[in-house]
Amino acid sequence: MPGLTAYVGFHEICSPKKGETVYVSAASGAVGQLVGQFAKLMGCYVVGSAGTKEKVELLKNKFGFDDAFNYKEEQDLTAALKRLEY
Repeated sequence: MPGLTAYVGFHEICSPKKGETVYVSAASGAVGQLVGQFAKLMGCYVVGSAGTKEKVELLKNKFGFDDAFNYKEEQDLTAALKRLEY
């Protein structure tokens, strides 16, 4: 069911426009990966968060996210997202 969950959450609820920044929490999970891929296909700038350095590297180097960070190492998530915006 990750595909249906990701599709409904991304297309039916969020509906971002091309060029917008999309933040995906827990992006290394099945749903998060799909949402990130949908967002890239729509032309969005995609930022994800994960709980380990290894997962952050996977998001950036394997799954095509524009940027990612380890939420366990951040003191202020709002500042982290602003820092990562293009």
